[in-house]
Amino acid sequence: MADNRLEDVLFGIFVAQADRALIRGNQISSKEQYELARKGDGIRLWYSQGVTVEGNIVRQARDVVMWYSSDVTVVDNLIEGGRYGIHLMYCDHAVIEGNRLLDNSVGIYTMYSRQVMLRQNDLRGQRGPSGYALGFKDADAITAQENLLVDNGAGVYIDGTPFTPSSYARFEKNILAFNDVGVIVITAVHGTNFEENTFWENVEQVALQGGGKPGENRWQGNFWSDYTGFDADQDGHGEIPYRSERFFESLTDREPLLRALIYSPAAQAIEMAATTFPVFKPQPKLEDTAPLNNPTAIPAWVTVTQAPSQWAQLILAGLGLLSLSFLLIHPPAFKGLAPTTNTGGKPPADPGSSIALQPPMKTRSIPTDSLISGPAPAIRLEGVSKRYGKATVLEAVSFSLGHGESLALWGANGAGKTTLVKAILGLIQVTGLIQVNGRSVQRDGKAVRRHIGYVPQEAIYYDMSVQATLAFYARLKQVSPERVSLLLEKLGLAEHARKPVPALSGGLKQRLALAVALLSDPPLLLLDEPTANLDARSRRDYLGLLRELRKEGKTLLFASHRLEEVETLADRVLVLERGKLIEELPPNALRQRLMPEAELALWIASEQRERALSLLNEAGVEGHINGRGTVVIQLDAGQKLKTMELLEQHGVHVLDFDIQRVESWN
Repeated sequence: MADNRLEDVLFGIFVAQADRALIRGNQISSKEQYELARKGDGIRLWYSQGVTVEGNIVRQARDVVMWYSSDVTVVDNLIEGGRYGIHLMYCDHAVIEGNRLLDNSVGIYTMYSRQVMLRQNDLRGQRGPSGYALGFKDADAITAQENLLVDNGAGVYIDGTPFTPSSYARFEKNILAFNDVGVIVITAVHGTNFEENTFWENVEQVALQGGGKPGENRWQGNFWSDYTGFDADQDGHGEIPYRSERFFESLTDREPLLRALIYSPAAQAIEMAATTFPVFKPQPKLEDTAPLNNPTAIPAWVTVTQAPSQWAQLILAGLGLLSLSFLLIHPPAFKGLAPTTNTGGKPPADPGSSIALQPPMKTRSIPTDSLISGPAPAIRLEGVSKRYGKATVLEAVSFSLGHGESLALWGANGAGKTTLVKAILGLIQVTGLIQVNGRSVQRDGKAVRRHIGYVPQEAIYYDMSVQATLAFYARLKQVSPERVSLLLEKLGLAEHARKPVPALSGGLKQRLALAVALLSDPPLLLLDEPTANLDARSRRDYLGLLRELRKEGKTLLFASHRLEEVETLADRVLVLERGKLIEELPPNALRQRLMPEAELALWIASEQRERALSLLNEAGVEGHINGRGTVVIQLDAGQKLKTMELLEQHGVHVLDFDIQRVESWN
């Protein structure tokens, strides 16, 4: 099940007892008129083993549910506006990686499952009644690494995990920022390990729920934004332990409704009394004996792309005042001395920022030069890859295309040309960076496509007239009727305006597809095999239209395996082979590469044929006279002109010639 668009459906995709199923690249949205609980599941797995769920977009559906299904792989999905983003139950050996979960009631909730890996997931805005980004109930062998948990009700909720004493639950190198509570732990939980995580400006860093003494869990080497210790030996760790022991927080743990007063004068008075009179001092919730003095680095796959919200600006303003006061106490003259506290550390992110994941994403690096100012190229790709299971369709493709340029993608069928065009359109998810006019296709696909006109290899339209078809798409693109009339004339369709589209020839259908692409007058045109199904005359006329568009300043990127298209239109040629970019050539060099050897048939007057053959043999060119009296020679493609010049110099006139055979690309 791949690349389906399921809109306004009660249920999306239901996989039951179907082992090793593949659910990839689907777009699913539920019925808007129903409240969330009445909607169906966007995706549901039931007793299905070894299933891969990859690159899907699920919006406004109830849940993505995976029950009684082992060895599930869930990667690079976007799940937004639902109830349970991902709900695992009895799903052993699951891998949940590189997903974005935004504005759900709960992010990823794992129940009664073993051997679950959660890595590099981006969870923001889980704000339902519980609001957990990651939740665990009676689960074993859990690993959560490098996840981004920002602006949720709670970053992590842990109950009965690990479930068995001999098992484990490891939370490593995660960023928990601006949540109401960083981690909620039920007091009965034992054996959980938190190491090298960043706890940044959560309203409450850690909360305990349930009666009794806190369980024995390990907190070691984490960064805490409210830590007030120092790093005397500059080894990166504080000299005194971090202890979570605020009195008012202990009250809110017992009565969560008191969190409404967290910044009130009453809360501050209670906290001051507890500090002044140790008799009120609560028992510490946790102790980190080696707290980090600086936050862990922001993962390479995370980037901040939008201005902070008003709330985030207030937080950052407060941090700025703290930094200013620190500089007043420690002026730049002492910049060689290390700070004694970590209060000046930079936040990993803020809740109002768009913290975007680059799908794909087995490698999610964001090039640093993407932040350099100056005019952006029309198209820029960095390390773009695409895999379907074990098959690699694109592998680390990188190039740029300047404004007004024309670039050809050359390669045999299956080389990856069409996949690359669709990736630039944002129609398929890939890893790496794709930008159009400096904007990310992965993050701003809809806005980017406004600047692109796309002509597919074979366009399919409704059974309407040419005029009605263009008018229909003009309304969708909010284009004036005058633009329709202009394009009908410009592309030679005016006299066919009343014809039904199915009655058009292949050449006219392709002109109609070009007219649709040009309706909004986009600066960039993407064409996939533009003349593949045309006869020679239609191909020549169509290439003439494209040449005129080039003169008008349009930027062209087109996929082709026709040499005449490339030589007519392209400034540069990118050669693709099995998904890899193997070479970049000027168009005139492409023919030389494709034709390293040529077999020429020369039509020469009968009285001069023997002399011509003798001259050629003396020059080292092998040849013979065939049964029709034609001189046939084999030579390097670059020697064709010199060979005929040689004959002319000796008085042998070539009446005509033809290239009989060329060697294919090796």
